[in-house]
Amino acid sequence: MTTTRRRPLLLALAGGTAAVAGIGTAARTGLIGGADDGRGGGRLQLSAGDMGVESLTLPLDDQVLVEGSPAAGGPAARRGTGKLATTTYSMVGFTWTRGDVEPVLELSVRRDATWEPWQRAPHAHESPDPAANAIGATTGSDLVWVGPTDGVRVRVVGERPADLALVLLHPTPLPSDRDTLDDADDSEVLPVDPSGRAVAKAAGTAVPRPTIRNRQAWGANENLRDKPPSYISTIQQVHVHHTVNSNTYSREEVPALIRGMYAYHTQSLGWSDLGYNFLVDRFGRIWTGRAGGAAKNVRGAHTLGFNHNSAGVSVIGNFDQVKPTSAVIAAIARVAAWKLDQYGRDPLGKVTITSEGSDKFRSGRSVTLPVIDGHRDTNDTSCPGSNLYAALPAIRQKTRKRIDNFRTREVAVAITAPFTAAGRVVFGKRISVRPGTWTPPEATPTYTWLRDGEPIGGARGSEYNVRRADVGSRISVRVEVAADGAATASQTVAWPMPGRAGVDLRVRASGRKGRALVTVVAAAPGLPSGHPDGEVVVKIAGTTVTMTLRDGRAEQLVRGLKPGTHRVRAVFQPTARAAKAVATDTVRVKPLD
Repeated sequence: MTTTRRRPLLLALAGGTAAVAGIGTAARTGLIGGADDGRGGGRLQLSAGDMGVESLTLPLDDQVLVEGSPAAGGPAARRGTGKLATTTYSMVGFTWTRGDVEPVLELSVRRDATWEPWQRAPHAHESPDPAANAIGATTGSDLVWVGPTDGVRVRVVGERPADLALVLLHPTPLPSDRDTLDDADDSEVLPVDPSGRAVAKAAGTAVPRPTIRNRQAWGANENLRDKPPSYISTIQQVHVHHTVNSNTYSREEVPALIRGMYAYHTQSLGWSDLGYNFLVDRFGRIWTGRAGGAAKNVRGAHTLGFNHNSAGVSVIGNFDQVKPTSAVIAAIARVAAWKLDQYGRDPLGKVTITSEGSDKFRSGRSVTLPVIDGHRDTNDTSCPGSNLYAALPAIRQKTRKRIDNFRTREVAVAITAPFTAAGRVVFGKRISVRPGTWTPPEATPTYTWLRDGEPIGGARGSEYNVRRADVGSRISVRVEVAADGAATASQTVAWPMPGRAGVDLRVRASGRKGRALVTVVAAAPGLPSGHPDGEVVVKIAGTTVTMTLRDGRAEQLVRGLKPGTHRVRAVFQPTARAAKAVATDTVRVKPLD
């Protein structure tokens, strides 16, 4: 594996390249973007790159890191930058060549014109192999998520490596990312027979592979990999990590976050690929990390000294700050059960491993570790965060239960009475799924709403508000009933008619001698034109006439009416895109002379 390749220098100053030569002076005085708020002159410009990831690498040399800088915060901090204004970025990392100097790095970012408190940039303890941890190899910090911002300042406590560099990244969502938002949950889905009962797996079968989104789903540019994957002969452990990223990202942002990590690992740290075998997002979805085939034993670059017989699962988030959700815990257990079951490993047990060399265990040392452990068990790091580390016992128990369920008995949820559709698919109206019944009773249903068979972004739960985009389309919902460790029963509930626009129908009748002038006006906000075309049947005093709408309007004189006050009833006849509507009025017809 190549360990010294570095991201090419991408340095520019918005406002003119002549400013580059003056960056040292500007950093020394804190005036690159203005001393007060960082929004004055030029700013560091990230450059567009592969996969929608903008990037900038800035060497932190003597022109940028200055002895006694005002940003350095006192005598303990030997060197610091000024307030560096930037174009938008959201991830920060540092790289350097490994040697005798191990820098202590701190950073502060500007948000809403205010500089936030200083925070420590943790050193990365992932590594592809012992050679990548040797003197002279490229190393760096963890990639820290700071959220979209436009200013940064850095200080180095103690000695500074000669080639220390700051890396700023800004991964942005791509249109293709929306295709990944509402895939099925990461549970095994079995077909349902005509009675609604799921087809059970035979007792004693292996734990099934969970749903795992591939590299194409998160937009990997395979040209960034410079070596083919390598493989290991067995899986003895699953190492659990966290990425120290955002805890508030949306579903749509997940592919971009993974692309940012991929770019940092390959282009900044010089690895051949993303380090983790698998990633889990906060919604419980599982993603393929490292290339080579999720079902194969791909050697990862996630746990220095212990990559040679393990799989690495990293949860996207910072679990020193939040607790993992039940969806996250379940997803880790699904991956762990699948991988460990193939080799008969006990998730509650321990295993003795010979270290290949880490900052905690020298090469050749035999170490007894949990079969499912946290990164901190093997390396000098706080990963996977205190809250996720505290959840490891629950993850081990859930993994063991999943393996036992598939090994010792037939386990399948059964839908004993089907779910049914309720309501009309009309724009602006609410439709719902009437619950069926199922066994075992502790199972729970989840809902994925579909438009013409494709998932609808953000549409979950048993109720759904019909959208303008649903007009003319077939709406259905996939119901999945799941219990921990059991095969999931699935049923699709479909509405028989396509979605339609609601029609606001109004009728007015004006009385005459022996006749009435009837005017009908129809509006349909769900249609592009704003009104429907079609027929309206009008009944008045025993007389029926059919009126044809043009641009949402029709008018007709109805003759031969008896004198008196009559009720007028107008009914818009439904079309493929517009729903039935009814309106009424009254009219007084005068007698003929």
